[in-house]
Amino acid sequence: MSEMPPGGPPHAHGSGGFPAATGPTGLPAAPAGSSSWPPAPPPRPSRWLTFVALATALIATGLAIVGWFRPSPPAPPPRAGSPTYTEQQISDAKARACAAFELIDKGVVLQTGGGQPRPGQNSDPAMTEARAADARLSLVAGAWYLRDHLDPATPSTLSAAIQNYTTIMLDLAQNYLAGAKDADPAQTALLNDSDSAFARLRDLCK
Repeated sequence: MSEMPPGGPPHAHGSGGFPAATGPTGLPAAPAGSSSWPPAPPPRPSRWLTFVALATALIATGLAIVGWFRPSPPAPPPRAGSPTYTEQQISDAKARACAAFELIDKGVVLQTGGGQPRPGQNSDPAMTEARAADARLSLVAGAWYLRDHLDPATPSTLSAAIQNYTTIMLDLAQNYLAGAKDADPAQTALLNDSDSAFARLRDLCK
């Protein structure tokens, strides 16, 4: 009898001298710590997060509905209408405006010589120019002085007549400053309008 051991592949030995573990197929098993199973799926989010999201959406929807049907704030009260004045205030305002009208009338007549040439005017160009400058000044100053003496309580008819008259005065003065002459058609028309406006104010201030 031979002393040789039976034939066959030698068994693999582990590090401790023991036979190494084999798999079902007879092959060495996978090293410890590794797995042949597929990885587990990631954990799903908890259901309470879903409930919180739904509750938040419901609250937002409810607030939107409440805001939609909430009544609008009341409108601010309307502003007061035009102020009213007593008869005494109206009378005082009319007297003040008419006194200013009388004063500027005297100034314009004085500075223009009442429409009559002064002695020596035609022979002295410098005197003629000085008189024209005084007339322009009286028109501008008189217009603004009259407007400044309009009170809110002034009767509307008188106030409108004064505004019209002072506008004509300022137009005349500006045209004179630009070299216009009384014979110019535009200036002649303004002078006629001035006479009509003056007569209107004279009637209203009676």
